[in-house]
Amino acid sequence: MSYDLGMSQLFLSQHLRDQLALLASLGYPNETCGVLLGKQVQGHVSVHRIEETPYPNLDQTEGHFNLDPLDLQNATHKAEKRGLEIVGIWRALPDKPYTPTHDERELAWPNYSYLLVSITPKGISTLRSWRLSSNLLLEEELML
Repeated sequence: MSYDLGMSQLFLSQHLRDQLALLASLGYPNETCGVLLGKQVQGHVSVHRIEETPYPNLDQTEGHFNLDPLDLQNATHKAEKRGLEIVGIWRALPDKPYTPTHDERELAWPNYSYLLVSITPKGISTLRSWRLSSNLLLEEELML
């Protein structure tokens, strides 16, 4: 299933944005990450839950990112029990504006949103989301 990115939107309630800010702030000054659980229909992605993964990044090399496959499997089971699916991955990085790296573009999966958070001691400085389309990782509209 693929979507027209001209219409791709990620819906994130204020409550979930606040939860994301809290998780990112608690992890500061380290990276934090996790999965987005929700529903998606024709490029409209609705986030219902945010889950943090216990081991955020298996690859600590600058510009690289990898979640533990077991964490993804556990998150899939959690989602299915709630009648949801994994609709994306979130990642918070401290103290810098963030765009996906070349490696992240190469490893991106279709039909996932990639919500990237730049966190500072004062909270979220930027919040942006990307989605893979025709082998390109393009920014999608974030609906707060």
